[in-house]
Parts: sequence; structure tokens; C-alpha cells
Amino acid sequence: MLKVKEFKYPQHNLETEKFLSAEKLYLPLSQHTGKPSKACVQKDQIVQKNQIIAENDGFISASLHAPVKAKVSEIKKHFHPKFGKIKTIVLSALGKTKDEPLNQSTGPNQSRKDKLLAAIAKAGIVGMGGAGFPTQVKLKPPKGINTLIINGCECEPYLASDCRLMLENLEEIVKGVEIISKIVEPKEIIFAVEENKKEVIKKINLFINTKKNSSQKIKLKVLKSRYPQGGEKQLIYSVTKRKVSGQMLPFDLGCMVNNVATCFAIYEAVYFNQPLTRRIVTFAGDALIEPKNLWVNIGTTLAELIEKKVIELKKDPKKIIFGGPMMGDTITNLKTPILKTTSGVLFLEKLSEKKEESACIRCGRCINSCPMNLMPLEYVKMVKKKKYQGLKDYYIKDCIECGCCSYVCPAQIPILDYIKLGKEQIK
Repeated sequence: MLKVKEFKYPQHNLETEKFLSAEKLYLPLSQHTGKPSKACVQKDQIVQKNQIIAENDGFISASLHAPVKAKVSEIKKHFHPKFGKIKTIVLSALGKTKDEPLNQSTGPNQSRKDKLLAAIAKAGIVGMGGAGFPTQVKLKPPKGINTLIINGCECEPYLASDCRLMLENLEEIVKGVEIISKIVEPKEIIFAVEENKKEVIKKINLFINTKKNSSQKIKLKVLKSRYPQGGEKQLIYSVTKRKVSGQMLPFDLGCMVNNVATCFAIYEAVYFNQPLTRRIVTFAGDALIEPKNLWVNIGTTLAELIEKKVIELKKDPKKIIFGGPMMGDTITNLKTPILKTTSGVLFLEKLSEKKEESACIRCGRCINSCPMNLMPLEYVKMVKKKKYQGLKDYYIKDCIECGCCSYVCPAQIPILDYIKLGKEQIK
């Protein structure tokens, strides 16, 4: 893993604000790993706040809800940060949107596991750290779980949404953790946080050393600030020294990892019957007048945020990235909407000077930096020679596309670009 330059301040210290009044919301049917959800509304239909507008369409799928009372103005192909243009439900908000307090339900105390899982599935919750795997599937592993790891690392430069959520809603996150614990029954729960979040560490320590930590299962693990520390396999190794190798999955080692934002969403779903319709997003970068951490509805576009001066540009950005600079997706249209998995959006005016690719000097830095212990340069050689089938012999599917290899390459070889091309060719 690498020590990369951080740009997390002042975002870490900025309290979250709210913008939940977008007039138009664009909700792509694919906001998760697996099969896209299936639209269950029609054009011109009026939908109520929190109503399901697209149902999960298979085992690995997740439902989609209306963040506000609205009219279905269109169902069409629209911009997606990762997939170009895909089928999207467009909602036009009706009336002024209010941030109303949630109505508490009975909570999880008397609920059976199946009812808790049903509430999570109904809420359309997916992994909110970036992968977007449907949570109701993840919480039904085929093997027992010994160690539940709560991921509060947030290792990408610039991003602070998870940090602010932990500072402002720690008790709610822990209640979500307790719900997960009731479902998977782990022997231990470890809250993993990087050392650069000093205020979060203080708050968690204070919490677990009081009577509020009723289960006495939760322990804090402070990790070095390294990239990609928040990656599932890397985090499991850092916390437990168990290595998730090859085609293994975390449950093969008795481990499960859940992001803090996912835990918060689970809390809201079970305690308030609240589906996943909003999230905290960090807006940062040198092209903005000031960075912000904002609660926004899923489906809100960058164009509307800029038009209403919720975020303000001081210069035209040369690059806009959904996510962090290491693994994020570059977008070219401001009408791209916030998704369930969007933890940050970067507006960059100054870009590092792109040097011309030169010959490999066989220094081995790409191998030494690879968190998956792969041989990245072999992928480059094979893609250049169009020997795509040979990529499988070097376990290209194990690559998590973290970008460490490209970051350290002194020859400026865009290794990750070649890897992505190779993966596309062997699909």
C-alpha cells in the first residue's frame, strides 16, 4: 500500500449542510453491483415520497425509491458516471420539498433475522463505500461470520463524507452495526479507522468506553493512513492478518466488511422504514470557491447544484471526477446524477502534467506497490500484443483497479488504462 498526498482539509472539519430540494431527479436503474432494477412506474404517473419506482430484478439486485413526491416526467437513457447512458427514471418534484423528521417504527429489538433482512431489502440498501453490492445478499453469507469489520477508513484523497457521518451520527451508525450483528452473530466487531481522523478516534473511544457500548463487542482499530487501506481485502488483512487470496471471498475466512454509511442506512431502514434515497457527498477540488459536505437526494444532478449556487465554481474545471482521484470515474456532462455509491465529486482545475509514456526500466515498483501481489506490467505487455486470453493466467480478475501501479511508475506508463482495456477484451 502507498502513502499518497492527502487533500482532506478543510473538508474533514466542515459540518454537513443539506440540499434536498432538487427540482429534477435522474435515477438510473443500475446503481449497484448485479442486475439493474426493473421500473414499476410509467410516464406521467404521480409517485409519493419513498415509493418504490423500480423493483429488484433478481437475487443480486436492489430496489429504487422516489426521494420526493414527484411526477414521472420521462423514462429514458441518461448519463451515468460509469456506464455512459443507461435507462433512467426522471422525476419532476411536486411542490416544495421539506426535510421532515422521520417517524420511528418499532426498531429491531423484537424483530427476527428474516424481518430485518426484509426491511433492508425493501429499503434498497447497497454497499455505499463504492462497490454497491446489495446489502440484503451480503448479510446472508453461506458460512458463519467470526469478525465483523466496520469500515471507516475512507482512504481516497479529498473525501470526507464518511468522516463527517462518524462525527455527526456515530450513535446511529452503531445502532446499524447492532442490527447487522443481530443478523450475522459475529464473535467480535472491529471499528477500523485511519489515523488521520483524530476527532473520530476520540469520539469512538469515548463511546466504547461508556455504557452506550452495551454489547461490549465493539473494539477500535486505528490503522495507518495508506491507500487503498479501505479496500475490502486490504482492510481484512490489516485488521486480522487473514489473507483473502485468489478467488476467495471474505466469508471464507469468517470475515465481513460493511461501510459506515451502509450501517447508517440500515439504521434508518429498520428504525424508521426509511429507504436509501439520500446520502452525504463531499464536493471538493481547486475549481470550487469552497468545498462542502452535503446531504443530497439520490438523482440530484451537478448542473442543478451549480445552477442554484449550492456549489460554486471559481474556474471552469478541466476534470470532474465521481469518487476519489485514484479510483473515481471522469465525467463529461454536468447532468450526471448523484448515485447511491457517490461519496464525492471533485472539480479539478490544476492537473498534474501528463508526461509521455517511455520504456519500462524494470524497476519493479508496480509489483511492490500492488496490494493484490500481482504483476501489472505483464498485463501491459499482453494488451499491447493483443494476447488477451493470457491475461487470465496472471489473474487479471483479481486486480481491484486501485491505480497504485500507474501512480508509482517512473516511466509514466498508464498501466491501469491497459488493465481496464484488457478486462473489457476478455469479458
